[in-house]
Formats: sequence, structure tokens, C-alpha cells
Amino acid sequence: MESPLDTQAHEPQTRGRRPGLIERYRALLIAAFVCLACAITLSSGRPLWPNGIRWADPGPGLYFSTQAQALSEGPIVSETGEFSVEIFLKQGFMPGKYNQEILSFYDTELVRPLLIGQFPRGFILRGRADNPKGDPRDDAYVGVDEVGLERPDHLKHLAVVVSERGARLYVNGRPSGLTLPKTVARLGEPFGGHLLVGGSYTGWTVWVGTIRGVSIYDRALGDAELWDHAQRPATLADARFVEDRNLLALYRFEEGTGRRTRSAVPGGPDLHFPERMTRPTRRNFLSLHALDGNNRIWAGRDVGLNILFFVPLGIVMAWRRSTRWVAFALLAGFSLSLGIEIVQSYVPGRSSSLVDVASNATGAGLGALLTRLPALFRAGPLSPDDS
Repeated sequence: MESPLDTQAHEPQTRGRRPGLIERYRALLIAAFVCLACAITLSSGRPLWPNGIRWADPGPGLYFSTQAQALSEGPIVSETGEFSVEIFLKQGFMPGKYNQEILSFYDTELVRPLLIGQFPRGFILRGRADNPKGDPRDDAYVGVDEVGLERPDHLKHLAVVVSERGARLYVNGRPSGLTLPKTVARLGEPFGGHLLVGGSYTGWTVWVGTIRGVSIYDRALGDAELWDHAQRPATLADARFVEDRNLLALYRFEEGTGRRTRSAVPGGPDLHFPERMTRPTRRNFLSLHALDGNNRIWAGRDVGLNILFFVPLGIVMAWRRSTRWVAFALLAGFSLSLGIEIVQSYVPGRSSSLVDVASNATGAGLGALLTRLPALFRAGPLSPDDS
């Protein structure tokens, strides 16, 4: 309770001053903000793009255009200490200026132990140990001229062989200088994961072309084998091809219809083609990503907008109140944003991000701090704490 002396001390400050609009309608303004925030952030977001995958004509094969992907229904792993993957493909056009995913694997922690991709004038390789943060700027790459190709659309065969010595990329049957020394396969340790053919829909741009087949082994293919396969891609359809006991999965894409393809090797998981694109390599519940992983320009804008959006909440809560309301506003912004982000993980087209929670809380705290700046707010002296 305030003593009479405290009351008298406040009287000269409050006598004759009528409450302002914010003070009179504070509760209503806060309620309106909460309703507005929920309406904007919990409405269905932009639906994921339709999966642009389709059967090649003439076949066999899968044609990838716009956004497209095929996902394995189970993991494909090797524990022998060796691992090989081959991609029989035909480049569709000269790529654009951004990196493009062709094929990758992801594990139960949504980490990609191996990714094969392309950039405008060459090829990229990513491994979990060599690029643990998955930063595109840290990807290893090799130029088209360094692997003996005149143009990227002369590509017909890619392979990666992983052993205890690291991972190496082969282009059209020839070993390239592109290696990942830390991305190794060790005896008894699973290497591989769920197979993702095409884009992960997390910031990479589109690879366009036809994939004729994919083969995965739990042994290291030799240089002579890779050269032979690259020169004679028809070997993929040879019945003797599947007799290799080290084949984990073999996809020939011969069905020509439907939304899945089967492995020619018993035990290999089917690949299915979702109706709409998915983000299989990104957590949707309180992710640490502000937006898509390598879309850094828009990610920065998104953080800024999230901060600005919650500034009014902090201003209304702390307007003409004591300094401790700065902390209350910060806590309110955090709690409201956390609740919204948790619900967002269940809303189609939305994603849940811890970065958004931090940004919103920062905005509310910043708004409350602005009410402490006498140079910006000279409408009158502070009133007593009306908590």
C-alpha cells in the first residue's frame, strides 16, 4: 500500500491531467492486437507448390521441372564401411545462377550426410562432417571445365563413392577432384538415410532434367565399373545388374504411371511422389530457421518485420507506466509469440520458428523501451504504476 506521503508526492504530477487515449483504451488495444496477430499468423499460409515431377516421355525415367521431388518410404543405409550411389540422368537446360539439389540423403535427425547438386558451371557436394552447419557457402564444388565437360547439359552420369578415406564425386565415369575428406563410412556405423531425389523445398532452386535411374550399393564401386556404367547406361536395364549382392536399392522408373516407383532390388524401399512439395529436411516445430535455409536476404527482412510487428504491443503495455513494465511487455511478447508458433506448426502452409519467437519478443521489449525515451515522448510526466 502507498503511504499518505507517497500519495501526496504523486498529486502534483497527476492533478489536472486527464488519461490519454492509450491509457483509457489500453485493455481494448491489447486485445485488438492479440486478435490481429492471431488472425494474421494463424490463417492458412501459402500452400506448398504442387509437385512438378512427371514420367519422362519417352521413358523410362522421371522428368523434374519447377519444384519436384521423390522420397523413399524407408531409409537406405550401409554398415559395411563403404557406400556408393549412381545417378543416370540427362540435364534439361543450362542451370540458373543458384545452387540446385539433384539427390541427397537425410537421417532421423534431419541432417543430410550426403548431398549432390549443381551450380551454374559445375557440381557441388556436401557432407555432414565437412559442412556440419549446412551453409551453402561452405559446400565443396568443382567446375565443368575441371571434369572434362564442355557444358553442364553434356552430363549423363554422376556418382559418389564413400569409404573410410572420404567421399569422391565421379562425373560421366571419371573421378573428379571434388572430395570430402571428413565424410567417411565406417564399418558398423550406418551411412545413408532416407533418399530424396530432387529439391528439398528449403531455399534451393530448381534442377531441371530427367533422371533415368538411381542405384545404391553398400560397397565402393571401382573406377572401371563406374566408367563402364557411364558409357553404357543401358546396363541399368540388364537383368544381371540386379545380381550384385551389394545393391541396396535400384530405381529404373519403368512404371510410366502412378505416384510411386518400386526398387528392382527386393528390400529396397519404394519411392513416392507427394502431391505437393514437402520439406523433409527441415523441422516444422520451433525450428531454428527464420525462413528457408539459404534465402538470407529474405530471412533478414522477415526478422525485421517480426520485430516491428510487436513494437506496438510493447508501447501500449508500457505507455505511462513504471520501468518494470518493460520486462512485463517483453514477457508478454514472448508468451504470445510462443503460443502462436506452437499452433502454427499444425496450420497448413505455416512453419514454426524459434527465431520468430525471439524476434517478436524483441519487438515488444523495444516498443516498451521507446516509452522511456523523453526525447520521443513528451506528452506528459509518468503516472504512478497502475499495475
